[in-house]
Amino acid sequence: MTQARIPSTAFADAWINVDRTEDPEFFVQLLDSTRAALLDRARRSPSEFFAPLNVRPGHRVLDVGCGTGDFLRLLAPLVAPGIAVGIDLSETMIAEAQRRGSGSSATVSFRVGNALNLPLESGSIDRLTATQVLLHIPDYAAAIAEMWRVLAPEGMVAVGEFDWGTVAVECTNHELGRRFARLACDELRNGHIVRELAWRLRNVGFDRIRVVPEVQVPLEPDAFHSWFIEPSMKHFKKIGGFSSDEAEFFLGDLKQRAGQGQYFCSRTYYSILGSRS
Repeated sequence: MTQARIPSTAFADAWINVDRTEDPEFFVQLLDSTRAALLDRARRSPSEFFAPLNVRPGHRVLDVGCGTGDFLRLLAPLVAPGIAVGIDLSETMIAEAQRRGSGSSATVSFRVGNALNLPLESGSIDRLTATQVLLHIPDYAAAIAEMWRVLAPEGMVAVGEFDWGTVAVECTNHELGRRFARLACDELRNGHIVRELAWRLRNVGFDRIRVVPEVQVPLEPDAFHSWFIEPSMKHFKKIGGFSSDEAEFFLGDLKQRAGQGQYFCSRTYYSILGSRS
């Protein structure tokens, strides 16, 4: 029997079932759009961008939930001749990462893998990154324990996540704006995960933990608007969070506010860094 396809906007399930969604390519395009600005920063100066990880030649690096692999390919030259490995649960993502990495150094590789059972030996990695991944994993505590397992002594981890409880979208109807923000957080699997990451990392043995916030405030519709706010309305209508009329008003109001120079949206991104003694 053919399995039913999962809606791309089914927040809690889609990202851990990308290959089974209605449109797996949607997620490739979503990553490209929402990470474009950050990727531009990384390309301008990889050494500065990855400085918090204190990487050096010979380090072995792992990117858990690597997606299309763009950041790992920028990081890899900084650790060469050390290896750089990207792992993602999605075959679609890994195929795209391999396609984009065609002709790259032999020290860079991408493979399908599960964050709950990393296909690497204990203590085999010096630096580990996980960007907007733990948010989607049901047993994220087990994934953090796996990160600890594969890291070598003096290894470092960098986890990046939005605090979805900080999302704010200004709407003329304030109640609809507040409702959107609440649903945006509650309909994700672990919308408040960033608030637990410091002590979760500490509980498995990480120390020297730092939490670095970055507030993002676009004053006109950006990739987050196109790839999250607008598509999310399909899901919110489906679950009864917004009526069709309310959804139409909300999106129309944001468009009108943008045209009048009154658009406002904000969210806070956190980088959490820790070391293994």
